[in-house]
Amino acid sequence: MNYTYLNTAKYTCLLLLVLALVASCKKDNYLTGGSKINPKVEMTTYDYLKSKPLFDTLVQLIDHAGMKDEINGKVTFFAPTDYSIRSLLLKRTTEVQLRYNDENIKYTIDSFPVNELKDSLRAYMFKEVISRENLSLSNQLYKNMVGEEFAIKLVESIDYDDIISQRPRFLHIIKIIDGLDPDPRPQDYPKEMWDKDEEVQTSGIITQTGLLHVINNQHAFYWR
Repeated sequence: MNYTYLNTAKYTCLLLLVLALVASCKKDNYLTGGSKINPKVEMTTYDYLKSKPLFDTLVQLIDHAGMKDEINGKVTFFAPTDYSIRSLLLKRTTEVQLRYNDENIKYTIDSFPVNELKDSLRAYMFKEVISRENLSLSNQLYKNMVGEEFAIKLVESIDYDDIISQRPRFLHIIKIIDGLDPDPRPQDYPKEMWDKDEEVQTSGIITQTGLLHVINNQHAFYWR
């Protein structure tokens, strides 16, 4: 096997990816799923979510909670993907199966108590316009629509230091547990007090009714 060839191919692919990223940023486009899109969409936030298979389960939750109008309000919505929601559904399915000793029980969308679900979805909604242009590398504090405090900021990536001089910046949303973690966080800092930091995979989608950011697929719905 020719390892020189493999390494060359690897770095060539990486370089092409970075160049595409830089070019898209210059044009004020955004990346999602590896392709460039215009940040403005001629749809409401709800209709945009409904048009994307990645949010099929999220839309079902919104419908079950009767929150279409709220999602279409003038809010910033940090949308969890179906992967995030399904992980919670699987977890709760396991819990109820163990509780009732019945492997045939399934926790479904309809199993969510409506009031709990409303609060869970509102936890991702903010009245302020939270756009990249208004953020920096420092934490900025916001309260979601259930009164919980979050820090939101840009984080520089060091993954491309050997290729480009200007580091790309990614949007992060951080659920504050008991005051912001000290920076740097001490090694003996209790893990149950760690803030929950999530990277946004797609940011700045401007709908007809609000602003939409998409949290990464590994995020656990409602940080559970």
